Amino acid sequence: MAVSVLASAPTQTRRAVPRMRHRAGVLAIIASASAMGLSGLFGRMATPPGAVVGEALTLGRMGVGALGMLVVLLAGRRFGALRRTRVSWSVVLGGVFLGLSLATYLSAAVLTDLSRAVALHYLGPVVATVLARVLLKERPTRAELVSVLVSAAGMVLAAGLLDAEPLVTTQLRGDVLAAVSGVLYGAALLTYRYRSDMPSDVRSFWNFAFATLATGGMVALTRPDLSGMTAQSWAWAAGFFLVCGLLALGLLVVAGKNLRAVELSALSYWEVVVAMLVGAAVFGEAVSPLGWAGAVLIGVGAALAVGSTHRRLRTT
Repeated sequence: MAVSVLASAPTQTRRAVPRMRHRAGVLAIIASASAMGLSGLFGRMATPPGAVVGEALTLGRMGVGALGMLVVLLAGRRFGALRRTRVSWSVVLGGVFLGLSLATYLSAAVLTDLSRAVALHYLGPVVATVLARVLLKERPTRAELVSVLVSAAGMVLAAGLLDAEPLVTTQLRGDVLAAVSGVLYGAALLTYRYRSDMPSDVRSFWNFAFATLATGGMVALTRPDLSGMTAQSWAWAAGFFLVCGLLALGLLVVAGKNLRAVELSALSYWEVVVAMLVGAAVFGEAVSPLGWAGAVLIGVGAALAVGSTHRRLRTT
């Protein structure tokens, strides 16, 4: 396969996105973030007591996603498009960054509070917005910038990052892993702004394929212990592979093609709210008044981002 350099693609990302494609992008990121918000639930239920198997679960998530997209391409008689499309370094790195990010996040979700893990994971959109400004010259409007800052502030409150309670060693390890996953996620989001000429189904396949290779390398290094997995654990793992893998990550690629980085960032924070609600409803994790205020701020930030882009599209 031909591999082009990363720098050859940015000019593709500066074209205006038609209004209908923008709406599709908004719906895709909301659905993707909702499904991604369930990954902590599936991951915890699939993990045996005392084990940390995030790398193995993410490998399955990515492998099933790659196979699923291959079936979609074959069923749609689009396998030829897969062979004809050039694979650039942005596509390779997008899959690698995403695979490593989600593997470290899933391990973090077992070691620390679910809302805290997902919130630190969502340092990624802030990283993506800054890098898009530097590398892609995407200049956010004042309203778009405010939307990301409001959403990020909501993330901090929802995660309880301002609480003064001391962290135990296990929770601190989980927080570090979650922060690492956030930086990697930001790098992955940035790469989705390259190669907008590549069809979504083709991009999704390569995204899953290279993520599978990256997480396979992690599994080979860490050798997670799966001996405690029961039939119930594997059933939850299968749901995780389909809902949080094929569905959520396939839609993330669609959103990344049709939304500017700043808007993608603000709307992605919906996952924090979903994870916070799941943690409270299923695992009894307490949500403070500041946490609820953070959830409201995330909603306000998303509304500001969508409204700003809608006004911009109406005037073009």
